[in-house]
Amino acid sequence: MREIKKTLFSYICLSAILLFGSANTFHKADDDDRYNNILHTVGYILKSGHYSPQVVNDTFSEKVFNAFIKDLDQEKMIFLEKDIEALKKYYHAIDEEILGSPVDFFFKTNQIYKQRLAFIKDGYLASLEKPFQFQEKDSIIVDYEQRSYAANEKAQTKMWAKKLKYMTLGRLVDLQDQRQKSKVDSIKAKSDIQLETNARNFTKTAMGKTFDKYLRKTTDDNRYSLFINAITNAMDPHTDYFMPVEKRSWDENLTGKFYGIGALIGEENGYVKIATVTQGGPAWKTGEVNDGDLILKIAQANEEPIDVAGYDIPEAIKLIRGNKGSTVTITFKKTDGTIKVVPIVREELKIDETFAKSAIIDEGNQKTGYLYLPKFYTSFGTENGRSCYLDVANELKKLQEEKVDGIILDLRNNGGGSLQEVVNMVGLFIPDGPVVQVKDGSGKTSYISDNDQGKVLYDGPLVVMVNEFSASASEIFAAAIQDYKRGVIVGSNSTFGKGTVQRPIPLNRNMPELGSIHLTIQKYYRVNGASTQLKGVEPDLLMPGYYDYFKVKEKDNISALVWDETANLKVKTWVNQPDYESLKKSFQKRNDSTHVFYKIQENSNWIAKQNNAPDYLNITNFIDHEKLVKEKATQTKEMFKLAKEMKIKLLEEEQASKDSIAINRNTRFVNFIKKDFYLKEASNIVLDMNESTSKIKSSLNNMIEKKEN
Repeated sequence: MREIKKTLFSYICLSAILLFGSANTFHKADDDDRYNNILHTVGYILKSGHYSPQVVNDTFSEKVFNAFIKDLDQEKMIFLEKDIEALKKYYHAIDEEILGSPVDFFFKTNQIYKQRLAFIKDGYLASLEKPFQFQEKDSIIVDYEQRSYAANEKAQTKMWAKKLKYMTLGRLVDLQDQRQKSKVDSIKAKSDIQLETNARNFTKTAMGKTFDKYLRKTTDDNRYSLFINAITNAMDPHTDYFMPVEKRSWDENLTGKFYGIGALIGEENGYVKIATVTQGGPAWKTGEVNDGDLILKIAQANEEPIDVAGYDIPEAIKLIRGNKGSTVTITFKKTDGTIKVVPIVREELKIDETFAKSAIIDEGNQKTGYLYLPKFYTSFGTENGRSCYLDVANELKKLQEEKVDGIILDLRNNGGGSLQEVVNMVGLFIPDGPVVQVKDGSGKTSYISDNDQGKVLYDGPLVVMVNEFSASASEIFAAAIQDYKRGVIVGSNSTFGKGTVQRPIPLNRNMPELGSIHLTIQKYYRVNGASTQLKGVEPDLLMPGYYDYFKVKEKDNISALVWDETANLKVKTWVNQPDYESLKKSFQKRNDSTHVFYKIQENSNWIAKQNNAPDYLNITNFIDHEKLVKEKATQTKEMFKLAKEMKIKLLEEEQASKDSIAINRNTRFVNFIKKDFYLKEASNIVLDMNESTSKIKSSLNNMIEKKEN
């Protein structure tokens, strides 16, 4: 079932806490003291240290109440109407608890929650005893805002019967599809009745694992983390609370001294999911795995797949990990609702894959430099550590030695990193001047400048590619290039829109069991005075992304800090700035002739709307709708691929050219980007920039000749 989507960064923090929270080893009296201590300390820190603290009053209490209830029961399937009414006595009381009263709302809510789960667990099996009928016209509402809590236990039982029917229907259609494609006689011979029985058994197993997890493995500490995060996230989406955990932190991904797929694994309502795909990793290289994909099944090589609905993260990881070079085949449910089976070859995941790399796009009479930067990394004081500023400078030198006609800097999916690295990197493209402004909670604004005494490493045509997942430091870089009119920004309607700065703060250094908070303390502003918060950076030339219409950006979170402005710093813009009007005309002419971007917008908008639409329980309607969604998604993603591949050569380091693993990795990287329609269009824009410059030079020469004559 489609789930309510949260803003990306907020979701990863919350899901990781839920999954990796420490076991509750404290007695009730200890919990009272510890939970009170945590709540009151968090309340004090928010009030005294947050960049823009909200008044902790009845209105704030309502926000926390609604957020925590939603986090616990995202489908409105657990609480009853009378439970919510009973809990509403705390609707305007949570603020008093935050400010010093004893914790009460959490304990009462947690008690009801566990009671309801136990009741549902004891009764849900009854609806799975008899075969489901999928011929009648029926549907199930999946959007949280459109759903209502059950009026009583009987109504709740009916709601669960619908949910289980929907789960079974999805599995049945999957089994029917397998039967149709199979060449094995025993599978081809199975009847619909047998497949329906298998599908119900699958649902029974999956739900058994889910209830076992939420009743036995998920602790009071886990749920208390959700409660405290409901408070911190009510201030803003990036102020997060972390319970102490054993050395298995929330940002652990499948990397290190073992072989995996390269992804940060999270969880969502009983399903293992891809929280973040590691740039350059095995999953990323397939081009088929994205953030938010649910993992339905995992298969080893040619073995039968194992359904992992309800699996814990450690259980799923055991199946995902394996020997070097072996294949794991994972069945994903994509965020657009389609099902995708993806074989992934396990690799030792090297940090080098997240570093800057460059290539030459050789198209016609033009050589375009391509510079890929997955994040703004830095050594943070580590001796001989890597710096994206120094690495990018090195790549720029290599590209200029190749005598490129222009450079494309790819910041798509770059979620940010070191602020100082951004400032230094901007300095590679402009003489000097302020790069970003920073404001603290007192309203004091300062700015950070490029102070390299007018040095410019590269002064040719520059195109910066961004998308809806380009965030934070990426937005600062793109904004500076745009404000100095140094290059052309191309990409989605806007970037992510995260313009805030967080700092980790332990609640009590002498009491690590209390955990820590990542507190928002500052806000970023562009050179022109506009904040990058909420609005992000709008491109000079719009190349819409697949997820532009999905609610994944900062602006889609109701707790996001507002957009505002500060002083406009007067800066000296680039002398040979692009002719934006001419570029827009050429770009529009190509777009009008192909209609690719129009079609991408149309399809992705339609697919996004399906997330809030009711899901069919009639098998014919279900199959027809799923087929249509799959066709739209496939058609859209095919548009991202070029019919004719570009000629691209990666500029490798000498040692990498002798490393078989690096060769293999780089070959797949090149094979991926040479089919990229967006990159091809960026290359066309570089060509337009050169043609525009040539026309201007020709015009100036003609004027000079006329004067001389």
